[in-house]
Amino acid sequence: MLASPVPLEEAHRLQVLLDLNILDTAPDERFDRITRMAARLFGVPVAMVTLIDAERQWFKSRVGMPFAHTERASSFCAHTILQDGLMVVEDATCDERFADNPFVTEHGARFYAGYPLAAPDGSRIGTVCILDTSPRGLDADQRALLRDLAGMVSNEIAAAELRRAHDRRSDSDAWMRGLLEHIPDGVLMLDRAGSVICGNPAAEHMFGSDTGGLTGRLSSALLGEDAAVLLDPEHSPDAPPQEGGGYRLDGSSFPIEVKVAPMCLVGQQRYAVIVRDVTRQHEQAQRNRATEERRRKHFTTATHELRTPMASILGFSELLLKRDFDAATSRELLDIIHRQAARLVDLINQMLDLARIEAGGTEGMSIGRVNVAELVESTLTGLNGLGQNHRIRTELEDGLPAVAADPAKMQQALTNIVSNAIKYSSEGSRIDISTAALRQNAKLMVAIRVADRGIGMTPEQQAHIFDAFYRAGDAQNVQGSGLGMTIFKEIIELHGGHADIESRPGAGTAVTVWLPALPDHG
Repeated sequence: MLASPVPLEEAHRLQVLLDLNILDTAPDERFDRITRMAARLFGVPVAMVTLIDAERQWFKSRVGMPFAHTERASSFCAHTILQDGLMVVEDATCDERFADNPFVTEHGARFYAGYPLAAPDGSRIGTVCILDTSPRGLDADQRALLRDLAGMVSNEIAAAELRRAHDRRSDSDAWMRGLLEHIPDGVLMLDRAGSVICGNPAAEHMFGSDTGGLTGRLSSALLGEDAAVLLDPEHSPDAPPQEGGGYRLDGSSFPIEVKVAPMCLVGQQRYAVIVRDVTRQHEQAQRNRATEERRRKHFTTATHELRTPMASILGFSELLLKRDFDAATSRELLDIIHRQAARLVDLINQMLDLARIEAGGTEGMSIGRVNVAELVESTLTGLNGLGQNHRIRTELEDGLPAVAADPAKMQQALTNIVSNAIKYSSEGSRIDISTAALRQNAKLMVAIRVADRGIGMTPEQQAHIFDAFYRAGDAQNVQGSGLGMTIFKEIIELHGGHADIESRPGAGTAVTVWLPALPDHG
């Protein structure tokens, strides 16, 4: 028995066979119908559709063959795929290639005829073949008939591959559509002239368009004059994203970042434009610049604020070291040193606190669902040490919605304004704390109002109330760093809220904190 030579393009042929995904698949009536037809038309006991794998011959369809596969070395069909056309063996016992083949010596095979099966790229991957136990030949009509049957099988294989390719394309298109629908960046497909062919939902939302409303529009109307530069054939696709101005359909503008990828689709020049709305990044950059500017001002002012208590501490301690005073005077000097040291420690702590809040932002907070009434009560509990809680009256609305807040930071903010109400009002006057749920600009907000009957402020003083180290009024004996209201404002704004201040000299001050309400879980 002579084994068949290996085809010159064997590696490619095997890869094509594997890519067709037909090996070891279930029986298929399309192929079984052809093998049954071949057995009847040629009057033979065995008809098969074979596929030649690396080490075996596998039968996709078979009539009269008890095996699902055999060794390639003993295969008649392994010789057939080396030929361009029909291979006929009229009597295998007289053919040196097959005389001692197990199919001949053990199973009585005498006659074989096979025609190669062509894959869509022309690679010969198997055969349509017939076997008989008696020697015989084929006339011209029979040879043409076997060729036609092989062509039918090849057509079925090509059709199946076409269906698979279509399914893959459909899956790919569906995957691409799903990706574009969910990608957060806007994607515009432009033609050579720069007109929009289509845009994904993110782009339509970004430019204020209804579904399909961007189609046909000039890119320059959406991306500004920079669009012409980006679509210039000389523009490098490896260039980094460029910032520019975008224009919504209502005429409003917003900052964008644009990246263009030229491509050729179906022989046509196209441009895929990725557009990112960078409004938030710009706003964050502005906030960072403002924060940095505040820090510089804080540092400049802090150097002055720190010098005053430090000078007092150094001056009075030097007096104590260099001169002898009576007990009462020494006690008085020590008291001054202690108060200035306490003021210095308080100032440093407040400055560190403000720096932590500014640097950490919302990431430095532990946001949770907070009950406003409980927040007010915990704030008052923390102020018990001042001994002034008997002056405070609360009127807390029932059923208030919760707010999203860091309880510790929010308690710190409320402590600052309640402490100010206590410090800037006489001991006999009353302080009112009330809460309510109200709408501002169609948005439900929770209001926390702290009102005193103290010294009040002029409009000029109110304009500086949130400035670092600023103290309202002429009360030089009021303790504090002048950072309390600065810290208060930072905390409230980090929670997405704001504060209103109403004040008149001699009539007291009311500070109202507004925080966004959370939706009711129920």
